[in-house]
Amino acid sequence: RRFEKTGVGCPGWVSSTMEKRRVLDTGGTENVYAVMEDVLEKLKILDYETKFLAPRRDFKPLHKCFFAVPTTPSEQFPYFAALAGWLLTVSGIDFVKWSDFDEDPNSISQTVLTECQRLGFSPKFPVSKLRHGSGNAVCAVLNFLADCALKKMEFTVKAPVYTMADFIEEAQVDEEAEIGDDIAEVQEVDNVSPYAAYSSTIEHERAGKEAEEKTIQGVVESSVDPAKWALELERVGPMLKLKSSALSSNEWRTHLDQSVKHESLVSDRFKAVRPILINVGSKLQQTVERIAAKESNINKDFEHLGTDFREKQKNLDSIQERYNELSQSRSELTTELAKKAEMVDRVKAKIKERNDKITDTSPLNGISSSLAQLRKEITSMELRIGVVSQTLLQRRAK
Repeated sequence: RRFEKTGVGCPGWVSSTMEKRRVLDTGGTENVYAVMEDVLEKLKILDYETKFLAPRRDFKPLHKCFFAVPTTPSEQFPYFAALAGWLLTVSGIDFVKWSDFDEDPNSISQTVLTECQRLGFSPKFPVSKLRHGSGNAVCAVLNFLADCALKKMEFTVKAPVYTMADFIEEAQVDEEAEIGDDIAEVQEVDNVSPYAAYSSTIEHERAGKEAEEKTIQGVVESSVDPAKWALELERVGPMLKLKSSALSSNEWRTHLDQSVKHESLVSDRFKAVRPILINVGSKLQQTVERIAAKESNINKDFEHLGTDFREKQKNLDSIQERYNELSQSRSELTTELAKKAEMVDRVKAKIKERNDKITDTSPLNGISSSLAQLRKEITSMELRIGVVSQTLLQRRAK
């Protein structure tokens, strides 16, 4: 495809080939990938990378499946809304832009579809299809808006035009020149296609190659017509010659002439511009003098305020210095207080521990129970001693 800017209206954007490419082979439905590819190509023609993406750094360049495949609606719908708003603006619609997409997605979709209907778009889908930010509906809307923007810019699509110069350039042949002693003079052919000699030469070369491949042993003979070979040589010979630049030897003279020409042009232009520059300079000088006089008057009028300000600033500096000293002493006292509080906590812990030891009666209870046990043992021992003494007295009496 070749896109050209013309001064007439756009007769129509989509050719029959593009329409066939947009339709699937089965079912007759639109191919969303082909439509998205067309949208991307049209956006490139509109230079969306510079005019749309440059002011918005949060958006990345589109790829061929961005709106065709549903991936992340939170990224696709804001992109669709911003792109639709920009295309409507390019199309010449007095459109109110959304601020950071703070509106409801349903209202944004309804607004975009309404503006498209005003431009002649006939939707075959509900407005809820646009809320997802991807799919056939989104691609169709963007494709329509891109067409409207390109029509506004007066672009047109034309079929490619191929010329003979794009493929082959016929060299001028000197008919009177002799090609060789044994070569016959080539007759002049007026109404022959420029491809005839080249095609016949290629066919002969192809036949010669096939014969060479088939022939394993023996002498290799060329099957190319010498006259046609010489004709082809004369055709391509001028193309193979190195063309030296005409200005290579006189390049410094050209630069010198251009410098003299530019100097004279600047001198002529400067004669007309000099009075204007002098006038502008004098006006600027007068303005600077008035500004300096006004500044001196202002300084005189507000000199007492400046003196008061300086005194207050000096007092403020002294107060600030005093405040910094007090803040430093306060931080030191706070640190010392924290240390004293820690020491008091340790002393309180020791006092509590000693009070617990003093009020503890468990040792006295142990001592009293031990004394009671000793009394019982002493009583039993005395009883046993008495029995033993009685026994001994009885035996002595006998």
